[in-house]
Parts: sequence; structure tokens; C-alpha cells
Amino acid sequence: MPAQDAEPTAIQLRATDDLALLRRVAVRDEAALAELYDRYASLLLAVTRRILGAGAEAEEVLQDAFFQVWLQADRYNPSRSSVSTWLVLIARSRALDRLRSRRSLERATTAAAAEPAPPADASSGGEARVLNAERSARVRSALDELPAEQRDVLELAFFGGLSQSEIAATTGAPLGTVKTRALLAMKKLRQALREDVRGLM
Repeated sequence: MPAQDAEPTAIQLRATDDLALLRRVAVRDEAALAELYDRYASLLLAVTRRILGAGAEAEEVLQDAFFQVWLQADRYNPSRSSVSTWLVLIARSRALDRLRSRRSLERATTAAAAEPAPPADASSGGEARVLNAERSARVRSALDELPAEQRDVLELAFFGGLSQSEIAATTGAPLGTVKTRALLAMKKLRQALREDVRGLM
């Protein structure tokens, strides 16, 4: 007698179901995204916490990851990975981006704080160092006042060295959105630092 086809395993059924959910997400089915979230949020949160620690930042990145899934579900290629692996890679990538951004911010803050204070009888060169340190502190303060998404774009551009296209690919935001955020951020910085800009002219 001919051998009968083996019945699909539970893992195969789950993978097929995940793919069906993701295809529904691609056509903007919010219920499908919610179901994917229920299935994988715990796993992805464990990934982000392993990279960023157990603070609120890991949970923010988890939300960012699922927002990217919502935007890019139609780009998923089932021949390259399972849905679960794709989700883990997105969460890991977003967490690493946030970690790099955090470290860049820490380096900039540390560099500004490490600027040596001049002696009481500072020469004109010492005065210049003081002015530069103060200016660096004002720039850092102005950056901190920006909305998080605008600040992230500037930090990825200036500290990470990424182009706007690379920032769009990294963050999952449309290129037009990245350009708008960069433009708004630079306008706000120019306004906040207009006295410093005048001093350099």
C-alpha cells in the first residue's frame, strides 16, 4: 500500500498559522497584530532586556519593534526565516540601535563633562576652553529637549554616521518622515542655540 503523507507537526501548524497572521497584518488587520503580540511579546521582551537591561527602555523598544512589524509585514520573506525568527531579529536590531544611541549620548555627555576647568588666572586660551565646554553643555541640553524621535534621528546621523536612507532602514520610518524629523530638529536646535550661532559668526 502507498505510504500516507505524514500529518503536520504542531510546530509546522504554528508556523503556518504565524504566516497567515503576518499576511493579515500586511493588509492592516489590527486583530492579527494583536494576536502576534500576544504570542511573541514575552519572547521579544526577553531579547530586548538581555541587550538593554530590565528598565522601561526595553519595553519601549518592544513597542517600536511591533510598530515596525506593522509597517513592514509585507516585506517578510518566508524563504529566508520563520516568522518567529524574523520577529526576534527585528527586536534585536531595534535594541542594538537603542544601545548604540545610548552609548553615543553617554560619550558626548562624558566628553562635555570632562572638559577641564581653567585656573582662576586663565589665559585667553583657557577662557576659550570654558566657552567651548559651556557651549557643549548647551548643545546637549538642547538635544535633550527635542522629542525622542527627532533626537534619535540626529544622534544616528551625527554620532552614528548614518545617512537619512540608512536611518529610515534602521528605524523602520519612511524616508520622508526621517527627513521631516531631521529638518524640525535642526530648526529647533538653531532656535535654541541662536546666541551660540551668532557667537561663531
